[in-house]
Amino acid sequence: MKTTYFSSLLAILLLSTLSLTNTLAQDYTRLNLPEGAKARLGKGVINDIQLSSDNTRLAVASSIGIWLYDIHTGSETALLTGHTETVTHVAFSPDGKILASSARDETIRLWNTEIGESLLSLSNATHPIALKFSTDGKTLISQNWNGTVWFWDITTGKQLNMLSPKRPKIRLGKDRIWPLAADAFVDHTGSVTFAVGKKDGTISIQDGHTGREIRELVVRTDDSSSLPIQSPRPYTYKNKIMDGQPAMKWVTGLNFSPDGKILVNGITHRIAYWGGSRGSGGPTELWDVETGEQLTVLPYGIGIEFLGDGKTLAIIEYGECTIWDVATRSKIAEFPKGRHVRFSGDGKILAIIDDDGYAIWDIATRSEIATHNPVVEWFEISPERFMLSQDGTLLVTADAHGTVAVRETKNAKQLRLVTTGYTKPFTALAFSHDGKTIASGDSTSNLQLWDTHTGTKQNTIKAAAHKIAGLAFATDNVTLTAVTEQEAFITEQEGIMQWDLTTSKQVAAHTLPNTSISTSGSHKGLVFTPNSEKLVVNNLDDVWKGRIKSTERTIDIWDITTDKPPRHLIELVTVQGPIALTPDGSILASSSDSHAATDLAATDLWSTHTGKRIATLKTPGNWRNELLVRLGRRHIRIYALAFTHDGETLAVGTQDKHIQLWNVTDQQHIGSLEGHKHVVCELAFSPDGKTLASGDTGGKIHLWEMPTHQHLATFDGHKSSIRTLAFAPDGKTLASLSGDEGTILLWNVPTK
Repeated sequence: MKTTYFSSLLAILLLSTLSLTNTLAQDYTRLNLPEGAKARLGKGVINDIQLSSDNTRLAVASSIGIWLYDIHTGSETALLTGHTETVTHVAFSPDGKILASSARDETIRLWNTEIGESLLSLSNATHPIALKFSTDGKTLISQNWNGTVWFWDITTGKQLNMLSPKRPKIRLGKDRIWPLAADAFVDHTGSVTFAVGKKDGTISIQDGHTGREIRELVVRTDDSSSLPIQSPRPYTYKNKIMDGQPAMKWVTGLNFSPDGKILVNGITHRIAYWGGSRGSGGPTELWDVETGEQLTVLPYGIGIEFLGDGKTLAIIEYGECTIWDVATRSKIAEFPKGRHVRFSGDGKILAIIDDDGYAIWDIATRSEIATHNPVVEWFEISPERFMLSQDGTLLVTADAHGTVAVRETKNAKQLRLVTTGYTKPFTALAFSHDGKTIASGDSTSNLQLWDTHTGTKQNTIKAAAHKIAGLAFATDNVTLTAVTEQEAFITEQEGIMQWDLTTSKQVAAHTLPNTSISTSGSHKGLVFTPNSEKLVVNNLDDVWKGRIKSTERTIDIWDITTDKPPRHLIELVTVQGPIALTPDGSILASSSDSHAATDLAATDLWSTHTGKRIATLKTPGNWRNELLVRLGRRHIRIYALAFTHDGETLAVGTQDKHIQLWNVTDQQHIGSLEGHKHVVCELAFSPDGKTLASGDTGGKIHLWEMPTHQHLATFDGHKSSIRTLAFAPDGKTLASLSGDEGTILLWNVPTK
C-alpha cells in the first residue's frame, strides 16, 4: 500500500514538474515585456551561445537581450534586458554565477545568473568582439576589433587598465584610411602581447605594457621550415603587377592560438586607387610567436581551428580534416570530411561539421562516437551556433529554424530540446481579417503563422530564396499573398506568391518582370489594396532612350491575379520614397519630386484611374526650418505616409520629426503632431480612424487620438528603427516590428 501511494505521489510530482516546465517554456511571450506590451512573438536573432563550465546554465545572446536557460529543465530562467542595442557576445565567470555581455551600444554589463539581475554597467568599451574572465574570476577582459584590451574589476566595475597596440595608418586620400589588422593575447598573469600587420606586409609582435616591438615576423626564405601540413602548392609572395600598379601584401585576420604561442593570419593582395581598392585573396600563414619562424603556408580558403590549450590544431583542407600536434609537428589523426570543427575544452573530443550534419570523434582512439544527419537547412555553420562543453560531454546546437538543443556526445540522442522561437530578422507582417492570425515574413524567405491570442507559432512555410517584402491576407482569411524582393546582385525577377493556408500549399505564382521594388531603409515602396487583389509598387525601371539605358523610377499597379503587365500610374518619378493608397484604391500618395531641388518636403496625390496628379501638399514649416533648408543646412524628406480607412485623412511623417495631417478632399492642412525625437519612419491608422500609431528611427512608437490630436501613449520596446506597424481588425492590438530584431511585439491600444 505504501509502495502504491509513493508511486502515485511520484507520478503526480513528475507530471507537475513537466507541466511547470512546459508553462515556463511558453511564458517567453510575456517574460520581461516592455510597458504597454502584452505579448512577444519570436525570441530574436541569435548572436552567441555559451554554456557554463558546470554544464548547468546556457546563455543565448539575441537581438533583444540575453536568455538564460536551466539545462536540466530546459526552461527559461530569465530574459536579461538593459542594453539599448543588440547583444553580441556573452561569457560566464569560472563559477558560472556571473555573466558578462557586450552589445552594439558600446557597453558591457555584468549579471547575476542566479537571480537574473544586473550588477554593473561598464562604459567606454568600444565595439568589443571578445569577452573572457581571468582564471580567478575577479577580472573581466574585453577586446575590440583593433586589438585594444580593457581590464575591469568585476566587484567595483572600475577600469583597471587599457592597452592598445601601435597601429600605423595608411592614408589613401582625404578621410580615407586602410585599417591594419591586430590581435591581442592575454595570459593568465594579465600580460598582454599584440600582433599588428605592418605597411610592408610583415607582422609586428609588441609588448602590450611597454609598446616595445619584441620581434618582426618576416618570410626570410622560400623554403622555410614548416609543419608537414604545408600545401603541395607552396606560396611565395611576389610583387605582382596588376593594371600597371604594384600590389601590396596585406595582412588580414590576425589570431593568436589559445596559449599565445602560434599566430595565424590571412593575406590579400590589394591595389589602392582614388575611388577605392581592388584585391584578391591570398594564403594563410602560421607563425611561431617566440622564435619568429614561419611554420607553414596554406592555400586560400583553408580553415584552422585550435584546441583549447593551443597545443593541437585542425586543418580543414579540400573537405578533409587533419589533426596535428604543434610541438612535435606530427599528425595525430585524419578524418575524411569536414567544413568546420569544434574541440572540447579537455581536448579529448572533436566535433566535425559538414553539409550533412555532424560527427563526434574520440581523438585518442580515432573512433567515431556518434553522428547526426539533420534535415535540409538544419545547420548554420558559425561558431556561435555549435559548441562542445568544457568536459566534452554535451553538444549544444542552434539550427536554422530557431531551435536550441542539447545532446550527449556519446550518442546521437537528443538529451533535451531547450528552446524554440528564435528567428531571422522579420521584414513584413499582416493580420488576418478575422484577427486570429498574424503572418510574418523574414529576410530568408520564411513565412510564419502565429496565433494572435496565444502567441504560439502555428506553421512555417518556405516561400522562396529571397526576402519577403510584403504580406496580405485575402478576405477569406485562407489565402496569403507574399511579395519577394531579390538581392541587388541577383538577376531573377521579383515575385508574387500565394498560399492556401489550410494546406500550406502554393496555389499561384507571378513574376514582376523588369521590376526592382524599393523597400530599402525606411522607404516603404509597396502597398496592397485591402482585398490583396492589387499591388502598387514604387519601382526602379530600366528606360531606353535610343541606345542609352537609364534607370528611372515609376509607380506601377499590378493585378496580382494575372500575369498582365502593370499600369504605369506615374511616369518618370525621380524621388525615392514611401507610397500609400486609399482603401478603395482611387488615390495614391507619394513623396513629391517637384520640390526635390529645394529639399522641401511635399506629397503628391494621384488619381489611380487617370494617372494624373490631383494635388501637391506642401508641408508647412517654421521660418527657421525653411531658412535652413534654403541655405542647404537642412534637408526635410518624407519617410512615411498613411491614409485613414475612409480615405479622408492623410498622415505624413517627415525627417524633421513631425507628423503632418491633411484633409484629402479639400487638400487642407489640419494639424501637426510633435513629440518624436527621431525621424518618423512608419505610420498606421486604426480601422476606425480614431487612433494613429507612429514609429521612428529610434525605435519609439507613439499613439495619438484622432481628431483631437491628443497624445495617448509612448511604447519603448524596440532597439532600432520601426519597420512596420499594423492594427488588428478590432483596433485593440497594435503589432510592430523593428530592423533586424527578429521579434514582433503586440501592444495594448489604450481606450479613450
